[in-house]
Amino acid sequence: MPTFSILTLGCRANQSDSQRIAELLRQGGYEQVGQEEFADIGIMNSCTVTAEADRKGGQMLRRLQRKCSLVIATGCGTAKKGGLWDHIPEGVVIVPPSERENILRIIEKQQINITVGKRAANDANSDVCASKEDSGSEASADSFVRHRTRALLKVQEGCNHMCTFCIVPMVRGPLKSFEADELLPKIDGLIKEGFKEIVFTGTHLALWGRDPKSKILFRERGCEGRSFADLVEELILKTEGVRFRISSIEPMSFPKKLLDLMKAYPDRLCPHLHLVVQHASDRILKAMHRDYTLEEYEALAAEFLNSVPGACLTTDILLGFPGETEEDMEILEAFLRRVPFYHLHVFPYSRRQGTPAAEMADQVPEPIKKERVRRIIALGEESARQVYDSFRGTERAVLVERSAKRPGYVSGTADNFLSVEFEGDASLIGEIVKVKIP
Repeated sequence: MPTFSILTLGCRANQSDSQRIAELLRQGGYEQVGQEEFADIGIMNSCTVTAEADRKGGQMLRRLQRKCSLVIATGCGTAKKGGLWDHIPEGVVIVPPSERENILRIIEKQQINITVGKRAANDANSDVCASKEDSGSEASADSFVRHRTRALLKVQEGCNHMCTFCIVPMVRGPLKSFEADELLPKIDGLIKEGFKEIVFTGTHLALWGRDPKSKILFRERGCEGRSFADLVEELILKTEGVRFRISSIEPMSFPKKLLDLMKAYPDRLCPHLHLVVQHASDRILKAMHRDYTLEEYEALAAEFLNSVPGACLTTDILLGFPGETEEDMEILEAFLRRVPFYHLHVFPYSRRQGTPAAEMADQVPEPIKKERVRRIIALGEESARQVYDSFRGTERAVLVERSAKRPGYVSGTADNFLSVEFEGDASLIGEIVKVKIP
């Protein structure tokens, strides 16, 4: 049986796309293997959110070429306005996002005799990156399949918000929402496969139901104003045996009903929000076109943390945006000392051609960006320790994901996103168990 592997760069929406590609190939008679193994077909699902992501994508493709008979590039970087094009090596097959569902037909058209096990002997030491399931930057689709622990479910696609630093609206396309009747069969299939947690993903989850097609449908059904929270509630009520988690979500248009659902269904909807802030300076937020103030964000975060039992908050921080000053950094640092974040995804601003921010004056020098990233990461690590300590001795529902390095221990993710290591054996992998946080 011919084999394939998938390397994913970027967000959880990309990881969800990789799951779909893997599903299509398995249905077509291909066997999925891990990134550490040889594969007949190597697929790189690209991210194009920064110029660095494009460069890294090209590097990954060259590494895959040393291991695989056929290499395919897909994802945002291969869209019409994606930035991967200048980094794609000769011989790589391109499958843009619009052609993802046709990937089997495209492979067949290559007329390449893929012989299982046919590899150059000197490929044995190739260094393709291993999977990092939840890093948000690199992941292998097989990591979701092998242990049947956590699956991703895309419920929304596209964005029309147009943040000044972001190319995603130009490569992900217009808003599109998936209704419950489309999602329920997929959820049922994932439950039957053994997944105990499903993560709702999308380009801009809070905009679910805002696309023209959905608005017309809701009007016809007499449910105008239906929101992402209404979808989540329907999926909770029509399923059982699985818990749901919300992936990254923006504060713009955030449906507060989600907080009520977390309180009403504590075993079904995880009390965790990755509520994206990007910065704390109102001046920088306005330049980013984020459409909220720090006061508004902080009020929403406080409502979540104070009203939802066991609530845990994580976020993204973008540093070095054009015009960012030390005063802006001081505002950000003060904010991060006030609000208890368990994890910060900190990254430096990278000029992305085709976005307004790339043409802005006062670009911040790279050494200053690096120093600011270091400062905020240090603050985030201290905040994470404090948040974890606040939960010590409490009982949480932990999804066991892997054996720990310590013999006789396993590790997993609690409902509120705490990373927990505790005494247990490998038979627990894939199960949700009650654990007293050590």
